[in-house]
Amino acid sequence: MPDASICQTQDLSELPYGLAEELNKLRIELARQFDINKRVAEEAAETEERTRLMLDAAPLCSMMWTRDYRVIDCNKTTIELFEMRNKRELLEKFLTFNPEYQPNGHLSAEEGHKYIDLAFNKGGYHFDWSHIMHDGTLLPMEVTLVRVRYKGEHVVVAFAKDLRQIKRMEKNILWLESESEKIYYDPLTGIYNRRYFDEGLARVLHALSRTSGKLGLMMVDIDFFKNYNDTYGHSAGDDCLRVIAETIKSSAGRAEDFVARYGGDEFAVVLPNTDESGACSIAERILENVRNTEIPHVSSSVSSMLTVSIGVTSGTVRQMHTVDVFIQRADELLYKAKQSGRNRYDYGYL
Repeated sequence: MPDASICQTQDLSELPYGLAEELNKLRIELARQFDINKRVAEEAAETEERTRLMLDAAPLCSMMWTRDYRVIDCNKTTIELFEMRNKRELLEKFLTFNPEYQPNGHLSAEEGHKYIDLAFNKGGYHFDWSHIMHDGTLLPMEVTLVRVRYKGEHVVVAFAKDLRQIKRMEKNILWLESESEKIYYDPLTGIYNRRYFDEGLARVLHALSRTSGKLGLMMVDIDFFKNYNDTYGHSAGDDCLRVIAETIKSSAGRAEDFVARYGGDEFAVVLPNTDESGACSIAERILENVRNTEIPHVSSSVSSMLTVSIGVTSGTVRQMHTVDVFIQRADELLYKAKQSGRNRYDYGYL
């Protein structure tokens, strides 16, 4: 192999022909290898730059951990999220963002080491984590750890997603669900209201019409309730409505049955898949259970205790049947029960 001084000779004409030819070939090969190495280095730099740009542009926080639990790198998103000036400051202060305990009651230091060990041993791990911000608020995060090869050794890369917006959305959804339920309940008695009755009865009719199922419906009215309010006061009247609502509800005990406050002192009972015998049986039970409440009613002309009157109807549901058809029939029978002396029920087919 020619030494370096010969390779650097400017005038090869002074050298023997064979040696000059070999040196010229060597120069060409060295230049080719230099170009290849340069291109490889440039491509590697470009790849590293693209990777850095992608990580910095990613909405997820990304950090690199060593086996001895040190953070050695992070992306721009992490720096911005924790409101640090630069990467160096973040790497120095990152562990200060861990509260002493995680929400599960375990020490943050012990939990963090455990998760990193699991990632190194298994190749990855997924868990929830909470940091604490400068203002003392918690930062919930969803973290995925992935073991990768870096400079001949294994490290763990953490990808963390800020869950604050998701948590707020979940909280809002729960609030909306609770609020939406309220629109179907009567605030005084706690049972379903007229709106639920109208929509619920329509759903039941639609379902039963497809199978020619039977439906029972009853309208229940407290006897001489105006007199009761005039005698005992509206506060006592409200208490009375609550007791009667609960009594009627407990009397129609199947899961598919439902009771609603139809308006004022009138209640509706919807009994899917119920024939004449079943509907009349429940009506008798309501009458008896209301009497057993033994609510005094000195201004009633039918009893010294509070009573109710009930209109009961049932029939096979057909496609042409509407909500109004059933309600009108039950109302007619309720009126008949009142005209016949109250404290009773009257039944009629649809």
